[in-house]
Amino acid sequence: MRIAILSDIHGNLPALEAVVRDIERRAPDEIWCGGDIAWAGPWASECIRFVRDAGWPTVRGNTDVWITGDVQGVADPRDRVELEAMAAEHAIAEDDVRWLLSLPLGHTAPGSILLVHGTPLSPFEGAMPDAPPEDFSSYEGHAALVVCAHVHTAFVRRLSGGSLVCNTGSVGLPKDADTASYLLLDRDGPELTLRHARVAFEREAGRERARAIGGRLGERWLEAVGG
Repeated sequence: MRIAILSDIHGNLPALEAVVRDIERRAPDEIWCGGDIAWAGPWASECIRFVRDAGWPTVRGNTDVWITGDVQGVADPRDRVELEAMAAEHAIAEDDVRWLLSLPLGHTAPGSILLVHGTPLSPFEGAMPDAPPEDFSSYEGHAALVVCAHVHTAFVRRLSGGSLVCNTGSVGLPKDADTASYLLLDRDGPELTLRHARVAFEREAGRERARAIGGRLGERWLEAVGG
């Protein structure tokens, strides 16, 4: 069985379309989505619609909550005001709000596989690949393989208890390369093979769209992608 797992699209429709074309070429049995579908991107509503129409098993990310106007997990009052204003600029449809808030925090599959956005305990937290062991304690004891996202960096790390933690990387805002990243998981009985796939995507269209949108959203996107 082959599963393709993508995450952190962040409203980048050209990247999402490029990744899906690559995924379809590899003919997986299932496609999963690890959340953070729309926030801060030039095509927020379009990416939500794409994922909803695809019907993939999808888990809730931190910014899937923020884009609804609920900036939980953010303590600084100034940051809260900024994020609330960005959520208002997104102005996603009420039906999309309800769908995002109904997403589960985790998705499981046979073979002790768990997909979450951040950690098994929270979509608002995550660990970097070189973090100390204690930062991975919340991943222990939940599944033999925990697939996560959130930090926009693809990695695989084996924990002291034997569990594997695998980060998909990001489709729309990768921090570890100029290319989008997603995970291919092949399961043959108890054997698992994990591979990160990298996909180039057209970047200038996002800059042009962001300039046209303007406001906080346009400015934040151009800052994020260097444009």
